[in-house]
Amino acid sequence: MITFDWDPAKAASNLKKHGVSFEDAQSVFYDEFAVQFYDEQHSSGEERFLMLGMSSSAQLLLVCHCERDGGEVIRIISARKATKHESSFLHTVMAMKPEYDLSKMKSRKNPYAAKLKKPVSMRLSEDVVTYFKGMANDAGVPYQSLINLYLRDCVMRHRKVQIAWPNTKP
Repeated sequence: MITFDWDPAKAASNLKKHGVSFEDAQSVFYDEFAVQFYDEQHSSGEERFLMLGMSSSAQLLLVCHCERDGGEVIRIISARKATKHESSFLHTVMAMKPEYDLSKMKSRKNPYAAKLKKPVSMRLSEDVVTYFKGMANDAGVPYQSLINLYLRDCVMRHRKVQIAWPNTKP
């Protein structure tokens, strides 16, 4: 099972500097369409990677990270919103660079999503599917991914559903 780790002081500094929390950055690793890049330039002491993907807050983020314990721990180093140049890549070292030239880096499909996600089958109301398909079309992502992002946001914010069932007698 993969776990996430980060320096709390660095997380606070990153939030102040880039406006991105490491909790939100963590959600990028659940995006099966995210792309990982090997950051050779910043890998002298340890291998570092960049993950470009959609967060649970529906922002395209670039997350600098490394792996520990044989890939079972992902340590987040920094995170920020992707630049237009970086985000266009999908369509065709303590501080992060203002912009990376991703076209010159080796990339691979998100290697973590399969370990972090579990396939399920569920029945959804037609109006719910239509709603998310419309939003997904506007956002340019598959509707299942958008539903997952919404549910991840609920998990991150510890939202509880308020349901009042009518009293029934057997």
